[in-house]
Amino acid sequence: RRLVKMSGHLSEYAYGKIKIRVMKLNRQPSGRHEVRELTVNTLLWGDFADSWTTGSNAKIVATETQKNTVYQLARTHDLSSPEEFGKVIASHFLSTYNWITKVQVTLFEDPWGRIHIDNEPHNHAFTKTTTERRYAKVVQSRGAPAKITGGIFNFIVLKSTQSSFVGFVGHKGSVMEKDKWTTLGESTDRIFSTSVESEWEYANDQAPFNECYERVKTAFIRNFSGPPKEGVPSPSAQLTQHLMCLGAIDACKPHITDIKIITPNLHYMPLSSLNVPSHMHATNNDVFFPIDGPSGYITSSASLNRSRL
Repeated sequence: RRLVKMSGHLSEYAYGKIKIRVMKLNRQPSGRHEVRELTVNTLLWGDFADSWTTGSNAKIVATETQKNTVYQLARTHDLSSPEEFGKVIASHFLSTYNWITKVQVTLFEDPWGRIHIDNEPHNHAFTKTTTERRYAKVVQSRGAPAKITGGIFNFIVLKSTQSSFVGFVGHKGSVMEKDKWTTLGESTDRIFSTSVESEWEYANDQAPFNECYERVKTAFIRNFSGPPKEGVPSPSAQLTQHLMCLGAIDACKPHITDIKIITPNLHYMPLSSLNVPSHMHATNNDVFFPIDGPSGYITSSASLNRSRL
């Protein structure tokens, strides 16, 4: 088909396969089984602009082929590290097809937890134990080492006290104590909950990825929660978020160079904030109702060696 001449030109192009779901069952000689489940997305760049400009598929590796590749590579990989499996996939496409110039592989892990019976771990029975999802992104250009990003999302945490919000605009102590648009009152003690989303850049493609993931998650929990008995005050969600980032970098240095975090508020409102008579309020302030929105949205980044401010 002859294309009609139009203004403009092709400036960027890539294609791939998404939602490739794969589970690997690793059987140990002891009879113990390990299961790993991933959802994989692939994206390819290369010398195949003709597919867009003329309709030629001569250099197109079919997305069905990309799906088949993931399943075949999983036969010889235990999938225990999304980052390591992503490196294998990226390397395969670059070594097999010499016209491909860059590959991006994004992997999302669906965690399975081992079932315990009478406090004894079961050899081959599992359950979904958590809402969080680990993910990894591997980007590799021809002739260059892979750039690796680790991450976590839907990591939901909550603490029931030691969070306050005072001194903001419209209240005493702020830079503008009178603001006609501010209606929210100050709170010296409130529930603080968020769904953490974070990603971090690794210094190189040989980092201890699994160890770093666990250390990041532990640092997030420690800096959000504080010691088991005493806890830790959160005078602002922003400060808590920043301490979580710094704790993660410190726990994984020198392997993590940069980290970004998003912590939207998950609001639990006291019954007294409902438009109901005062005799229907919870006198001990111990009944709350969750709301889906509107909600606060807070984001920041931290770096090991430099400031981006």
